[in-house]
Amino acid sequence: MSQALAYLNLSDSIPEVYPIECDKSWDSYSEMLIYFGFFVFLGIGLAAHLYILISILFTKRKIFKDSSFFQIFAMDSIAVSSRFCEYQFLCFFQSVVIILDELFFIHLFLFVPPLCQTISPWFFRPTFIPKYVYISINHGRFMKSLAQIFMVLNRLSCVILTAPGKYEMLWKKYVLPSCIVMTVLPFAGTFNIFISRVLIVSMRGGFALGYGKTIKWASISLFQSSVLIIALSVTIICTSITLYKLILLPGRIKSAEKSLCFTSISISITFVIASSTQSLIAYCSTCNLDTLYIFQSIAFDTFTVGTAVIMLMSNKKLRGSIFQAVKRVSIVSVTGKMNSI
Repeated sequence: MSQALAYLNLSDSIPEVYPIECDKSWDSYSEMLIYFGFFVFLGIGLAAHLYILISILFTKRKIFKDSSFFQIFAMDSIAVSSRFCEYQFLCFFQSVVIILDELFFIHLFLFVPPLCQTISPWFFRPTFIPKYVYISINHGRFMKSLAQIFMVLNRLSCVILTAPGKYEMLWKKYVLPSCIVMTVLPFAGTFNIFISRVLIVSMRGGFALGYGKTIKWASISLFQSSVLIIALSVTIICTSITLYKLILLPGRIKSAEKSLCFTSISISITFVIASSTQSLIAYCSTCNLDTLYIFQSIAFDTFTVGTAVIMLMSNKKLRGSIFQAVKRVSIVSVTGKMNSI
């Protein structure tokens, strides 16, 4: 299960061919119903993230190009070009890639048991696809945690630096370093996957991904837990101060910035829930791991999808362009019908 997969760390004594046996005791229909639920939920998130990215980077670029918060959010969604980050740099693996990985590999082969017997033999030997999926999804999870830190810091500085121009000048300096940190730092946690064997392991009625650690001490789960604890601590502290400042100084903050603050607070709540399930996986030895993996996957998928959905619901400029697009489609449809009469 995406984030939970990091805990399936296997020994390094792995044969060239590593076959698995699919567990046929799971009910195929109920498992596929779970996948259908994930497919609909993640599909909505994918559409929302793509729509926001197109709006920020292209159709509404003039409106959002000077907003440091939206620049960081775009980093949280997918790769951003050097023009947007104001530097010759490529930022990759984020929400869109995570959703695609989960829809068409992680959840598909875990919750659709009939595929296990047919597809699993393709991955008994080392292959590129499982390694790419495992690296990209873990790299993306790290980047989302780091993006969460920068987004709450961005909102905190907005409510603290109320003097004209100070907030904007500060983040003009720090958007570039933020891009670099969010892109480079996750490699400290994923480098061991690059040099290790990634393979499939039997789980539920299908299979999941695991890896044999080449460097024993470089555990991705340890790095993952450390980043999440830091991100969770920063989120709770910054969100609490931001909320206090919003209550204390309601008239000194622009309505648009205030809206983004409440957006950040809402996103932070979903992040806290996701991080809590991660902590249970890491430290609860008596818990049912199979059940926790399900809840953890739901929590992290809610965090991934929720960032885009909350943004659309809370931002009038983004939400308004949806209605404009629907209106244009309706006008074209009516015009076509009139011309055909």
